[in-house]
Amino acid sequence: MKLYIIISIAFISIVLFSCEKIITISAPPYTSKPSIQCMLEPDSLPKVYFNNTVPYFDKKVSFQDLVIRNAQIKIQSSLGIDNLHLDSVYNKIFCQYDYFYIGNTPIQRNNSYSLNIKSGAHDFSATAKTEQLQATIDSVSFVQVFNDLYGAHEGVITYFKDVPTQVNYYRYEMVRYVDTTTKLASEKIVSICLGKDSLKVNEIGRSVYADVGLQGQQIKIVVEPAYSHKPGKKTQVYITSIDKNAYDFFDQLDKQKLAQFNPFVEPVFLRDGQFGAAAIGYFSAMQKSNPVTFIYPE
Repeated sequence: MKLYIIISIAFISIVLFSCEKIITISAPPYTSKPSIQCMLEPDSLPKVYFNNTVPYFDKKVSFQDLVIRNAQIKIQSSLGIDNLHLDSVYNKIFCQYDYFYIGNTPIQRNNSYSLNIKSGAHDFSATAKTEQLQATIDSVSFVQVFNDLYGAHEGVITYFKDVPTQVNYYRYEMVRYVDTTTKLASEKIVSICLGKDSLKVNEIGRSVYADVGLQGQQIKIVVEPAYSHKPGKKTQVYITSIDKNAYDFFDQLDKQKLAQFNPFVEPVFLRDGQFGAAAIGYFSAMQKSNPVTFIYPE
């Protein structure tokens, strides 16, 4: 009997080992596209991120390698033409400069804007209106555990009433300070550039929300914090009203992430947006709510 068991185990081991096979997969050809991202905010200077896309496994991810330089970018409105110029700020977390094109004239509410980008032989254009209404946050609270498709998480709960006079699209934003004792997801922030300093960050919710079927009703958004925190940590919470072009873009990105984790969800590919098949991204407008101070209770 013992001999039979030994022979059986040996046979199973041989079968399992013989099933292993190393397969080398060559990545298909990839054609880079421009990525255009601009969210107009009243009383702020227009800012356009204009970069090249890269394959998923490409190691070239530094900001200076991705930015498209020497582009002619202008934003036109009833105020005239604003010619944007390339600028940058130093990101202490990533120890590199973050590049963007910035204008000179603050954006106004209830105005129409057109974007035109000329880069080499390519032209890109789109329009946006700063007509979003300001949401009002009623309260912010904290829940130790809530469940979604990604598992169990702690969450920041934001309550606000939908503006009933138009179709609205929302996303969540938290402004706070981080340092090298802070974790992003489960990984500790490691940055020789940050040192002992604290850095102000905008933590923007991954998901976006539409008020379809909820016009004028109370809305509840539960968001898992991206950064770790300690009891007594003070933050500022906003609900941002965005337009449909931004909503469509971010909603597709969220569904892409969902499809990666859920085998029952079909793959989601970015559809052509404002720039057609020539580029991905959005030229949109937003309006932030007044901030509400939130202090983590635990």
